[in-house]
Amino acid sequence: MKKATKNTPPLSLKPVRHPPKQRMTMQFKLAMMFFIVMFISASISVSVLLLIFSPVMKENAVTQMSAFAASAKELQNDKNYDFERIVFLLNNSSYDITVLKDDDKELLANKEEIDSTGYYINTEGIIPSAIMITKIKDRYVRVNTFNSENIFWIVNLVTIVAFMSSIMLGTIITTFVGRTMLQPIHDLSMATSEVARGNFSVRVRENGSDEYGTLQRNFNKMAQELSGIETLRGDFISNVSHEFKTPLASIQGFAKLLQNPTLSMEERDEYTQIIIDETSRLSKLSSNILNLTKLENQTTIGKKKRFHIDEQIRKIILMLEPEWSKKDIDMDIDLEDIIYVGNEDLMGQIWQNIINNAIKFTPQEGQIKVTLFRGEMGVVTKIWDNGPQIPADKKDKIFEKFYQGDRSSATEGNGLGLALVKRIVDLADGKISVDNPFEGGVVFTVELPYQIEDMM
Repeated sequence: MKKATKNTPPLSLKPVRHPPKQRMTMQFKLAMMFFIVMFISASISVSVLLLIFSPVMKENAVTQMSAFAASAKELQNDKNYDFERIVFLLNNSSYDITVLKDDDKELLANKEEIDSTGYYINTEGIIPSAIMITKIKDRYVRVNTFNSENIFWIVNLVTIVAFMSSIMLGTIITTFVGRTMLQPIHDLSMATSEVARGNFSVRVRENGSDEYGTLQRNFNKMAQELSGIETLRGDFISNVSHEFKTPLASIQGFAKLLQNPTLSMEERDEYTQIIIDETSRLSKLSSNILNLTKLENQTTIGKKKRFHIDEQIRKIILMLEPEWSKKDIDMDIDLEDIIYVGNEDLMGQIWQNIINNAIKFTPQEGQIKVTLFRGEMGVVTKIWDNGPQIPADKKDKIFEKFYQGDRSSATEGNGLGLALVKRIVDLADGKISVDNPFEGGVVFTVELPYQIEDMM
């Protein structure tokens, strides 16, 4: 499998030009959310403050009105002051003094109290204000502490304006800040559209380690994996086509030669055997592709049972005896008696493929060692042969589909055996590795973890 190039620079994405409604939707919602939250918070804060300080401020207003009434009474006792003079002396920017008519409803309703105490004070409402009706000389007047020039009115007005200005300013700032915050989402949306069209080389810039940064990194990983899968798909189709084309062309060529009536019996037998070998190769290739496809769609190994894994390996070595006997290979076998719980058929494919691979690359009169023992974490199998070592740059590729390290031996296999082995080992939660030991040759190591059933 070819991996996506790691040095691919991130694609610089420009902001997506959507229709205004689509582009502003998230920003508008964010701004409105800020406005509503701030408005509710400000309203609650102002209400709480009024509830807390209203009684105190009302008391101050009553005290202020009482002092006004007392001052007016004292000035009335002085004959040198008439009504206009008293009003002039008492009036200031804190008061709003109005002369009442004799038929004023509020005056008529509270006239007895005014005549007996000298004044009537009303402090209704949450807003801290007071209205007093009192008599100066022979006239009744209404004194209001909540006029347009009163300091309390100005403070309240400034407070309300400041609250509303802060909310509006915050909403405007949130709109512009929200646009910047939402830009990564616009970039991801654009990149996702590119991926949907089949462009897996698209990347987004990764900024920071916050949620956006994590999302951007995960998207880039996804695009890279999809790019690798697309490359693998193309290579798979190309390789399958090539692997089928070669034996089919061979079969077709030798079949045409068989039509020649002048062929000798020896040549006819030779060509017939070649056709048989090629059809056998095609059959094996088809079977391996089907098996690998089936295993790639599995997530677990089914049909597990207890079996002697050492006995299974011995049977496979005996089954391959004609192959290694032809090359006079010395088989050194050292297997512990181990019972394993797993899928016996799939485990058999592991040993058959690796041992057959070792026989193929072991020279004439070479040597193969097969060992099986209990490790600390599981069952360990080592299969060593004294064939040519694998170059370091090809070690990671030998488990890929259709990869054949020795092209001179391409007619002996199809590059699917070790891919099958790797998939089966992965399904068993095991590990497989290949190394070039110091003494020469190549050793395959398969580690299968212990199952709970293995210990019972």
